[in-house]
Amino acid sequence: MTENKEKNNSNDFSAKIANALEGVFESVALTRKQHFIENPTKRPTRQDIDSITKSYSNQNALIAGAANFIPGPWGMLATVPELAAIIRNQIQMIYDLGVAHGKEAHLNKNLLLGIFSTVLGGGAIGLVSVKGSQLLVKKASLRVIQKIIIWLGGNISQKLLKRFIAKWLPIAGAAAMAIWARQSTISMGEKASQMLAMDIVTSEEEVSEGDIPS
Repeated sequence: MTENKEKNNSNDFSAKIANALEGVFESVALTRKQHFIENPTKRPTRQDIDSITKSYSNQNALIAGAANFIPGPWGMLATVPELAAIIRNQIQMIYDLGVAHGKEAHLNKNLLLGIFSTVLGGGAIGLVSVKGSQLLVKKASLRVIQKIIIWLGGNISQKLLKRFIAKWLPIAGAAAMAIWARQSTISMGEKASQMLAMDIVTSEEEVSEGDIPS
C-alpha cells in the first residue's frame, strides 16, 4: 500500500513538472529573442559567458532558498512553482549563452530542448548530438517533443526525490536546496556552453518516438 502510494505521488509529481515544462522552451526562445531586439546593448558576447552562468546560478539559489525557507508540508507546496522558475532560468541561461557564442540564428525550441535534455542525461534521445566539432540538431514532431517533455518530467522528479528530505529541515534545508540549485545551474551552464561553442548544423533527419526512453 505504501509503495503504491509513493509510486502514485512520484507519477503525479512527474506529470506536474511535465505540465510546467509544456511550451516553456518555445516561450523562452521568443521572449529572449524579443528582449535582445528591444535591448541591443544588452546582447552578451563571449566575454560575458562566465557572468551569465554566475548570474543565473545566483538567481536560482535565491529562488530555492526562499521557497524552502518554510519547512515541512507548506514548503512542499512551493515545489512545482519553484522548479518551474529554476528551470525557466536555466533555459534562459542556455539561450543567453547561445547569443554570447554568436549562435542566435540557431536558437529555437528544438535546440534549447535538445541541450537541456542532453545535459540532464537524455543523450540517447538524439535531438542533438556531437559529431566531431559539430553539434547536430535533428527535427522533431510535436508528438515527439511532447514525449520528450514527459520523459523530462520523470527524469527531473527522480533526480529530486532524494533531495526532498531537505524541505523538512528548518534553515538548513533552505541552505541545502539553495546550494543544490546554484551548483546544478553552474554545471548546466558549463556543459551547455561547451556544446554551443561548436558549429551548429540542422539536420533533415527526424527523431522518432522509439528514440525516447520510456
